[in-house]
Amino acid sequence: MFLKRIQPRLLLAAQWSLVAAFLLFPVAFAPGNVAIALAFLLSLAAGDYRARWQAVRGMPVVWWALGLYAVVLVGALYSPAPGADIGMHLSKYAKLLLLPALLPLLAQTVWRTRCLNAFMAAMGFILASVYANVFWQLPWSVTQNQGWGGDHTVVGDYITQNIMMVFFATAALARGQAARGGYRWAWWLVAALAAVAVTQLSQGRTGYLLLCVAVAGYVFLALRGLSRWVVLGSLALAIGGVLATSQTVRDRIALGLAEAAQSSSMEITSIGGRVNFWKHTALLIQEKPLQGWGTGSYHSVWCQRVTQEGWCWFGGWHPHNQYLFFWMENGVLAVLLFLLLVSAPARASAHAAAQDRPLLWAFSLIFAVDSLINSPLFSGRESHFFTMLLLWLCAQAYFGGRAAQPAAAAP
Repeated sequence: MFLKRIQPRLLLAAQWSLVAAFLLFPVAFAPGNVAIALAFLLSLAAGDYRARWQAVRGMPVVWWALGLYAVVLVGALYSPAPGADIGMHLSKYAKLLLLPALLPLLAQTVWRTRCLNAFMAAMGFILASVYANVFWQLPWSVTQNQGWGGDHTVVGDYITQNIMMVFFATAALARGQAARGGYRWAWWLVAALAAVAVTQLSQGRTGYLLLCVAVAGYVFLALRGLSRWVVLGSLALAIGGVLATSQTVRDRIALGLAEAAQSSSMEITSIGGRVNFWKHTALLIQEKPLQGWGTGSYHSVWCQRVTQEGWCWFGGWHPHNQYLFFWMENGVLAVLLFLLLVSAPARASAHAAAQDRPLLWAFSLIFAVDSLINSPLFSGRESHFFTMLLLWLCAQAYFGGRAAQPAAAAP
């Protein structure tokens, strides 16, 4: 009797903890971790596992996440890596288990709305801080360099901030399209300000690429007929305008091309480094393409094979490509499951309400492209973003769409 009385309270606490997680993880890594862990533990303590499993077992994303983590676990059995490296990988990829555990908490529209509003509020704070940082020194900002055109990273690193800002801009476009009157233009202004923050107030090339991909993908799916091509053409002109007006963007692109061209010299650079990460990781994959080298093996195997001065430290953390990372460590099955996971929101769009489909596809595009140049499930801040938004988007597609599941997580 006691358990039955407290289970609804535990479930309610788990749901509010999840809202707190969406508010905190963009701006504060450690508190975000605590909120995510609390939501997970409270959801386990709340019980009612059968009903909650019934609510999510039909979602492919749950099976892809569980399958991928199972492959990572099996890879630990034959890995030559030290126990500390294996344990680190198991803990990082354990976020995949959040999907089956926390999806039932988002069965009701009110909780999905609260979680996304919390994320949007956090990103609004970051966006306001980026612009304020142009004029004033903010004590919470990572960078302290005033003036237009510099790098104004507020939280974490510029790559993660730009990834989140790109999705924020796309979500603002979606909210604007769904709104009416002045609210529509207000949201579109927010989207424009977020885009400018990525292109003009950051040094990251990742943001430039993801912004183009996400916005173009969203527009292509959200609009029809002549308006689609007019807006896409306008976007192309806007990109040209950015290239013409932003010396920062031109310099960063030119530097990246030069670094790629000189990658064979094994000089330690951002783009040249990535080219060499991919090349040498591909060579390791060729040796064990089916089963991989084992979970956590990349760090030690890389340092054994790539012996040029400085490259063990520079390249031994991850290969800046999540597809190659999974393939090298856990074999072809892992990379296939990861591809399915990346495509899960786009595939789920078939079950979603029409207004949600462009955003689902845009997120899959962001996830897919970023995984070519970073390791988003391994890097701490990126994995927070991609795991939590994957959770929310799939919940929105299945619970909020035409094939909505029964609400299994009522408080």
